[in-house]
Amino acid sequence: MYLSHPVRRMCDDPVAGERATLVVELDADADAAGFAASVERLGGTVEASLRFDAYRIVVPEESVGDLCACDGLAVVETDDAVGYGVDTGDNEDGGER
Repeated sequence: MYLSHPVRRMCDDPVAGERATLVVELDADADAAGFAASVERLGGTVEASLRFDAYRIVVPEESVGDLCACDGLAVVETDDAVGYGVDTGDNEDGGER
């Protein structure tokens, strides 16, 4: 399983009272319903289902270590580390697209 550096820091030294927004990619054979139940047991919520068997979740930082100990996870990263490829329509040059 891959854990981004910020996620590893949260596992080692969570900030009390803070919530972490994470993107978690599941293994191909993982149980998505079981994963969602684990997130809820840890005091979190599944905010969105993303492409490639991934989910955006919010959990207390104190629960990140327990989350990362769950079976079936392939990747755990902070939400801001993952690009969603959203086109805002802005063109920095000011010209036509």
